[in-house]
Amino acid sequence: MAITIRPNDEQLAILAKVQRMTAELTYSKAIFKGLAEYVQLKKDFDELEKKHNALLNAHADLKDTVTMYVMSKTKLERMLQNDAKAQD
Repeated sequence: MAITIRPNDEQLAILAKVQRMTAELTYSKAIFKGLAEYVQLKKDFDELEKKHNALLNAHADLKDTVTMYVMSKTKLERMLQNDAKAQD
């Protein structure tokens, strides 16, 4: 299969950059290697994004737990102070 492309100057610069990054000698090999790497990187990115979101949710849950703990502790301390005052 032959692919004919007529890139403009901007696209030629991108192709040259991809060619250097992939260490390929021809534009076509660089394009296909770049696409293959993109597909793998996209999968990796999506997986990391899911992990990141799970960590954000866990962090929010832990933050809520700490907030509830502090509120409960404060309420208990006030109750104990009120009981101590009532006994005096």
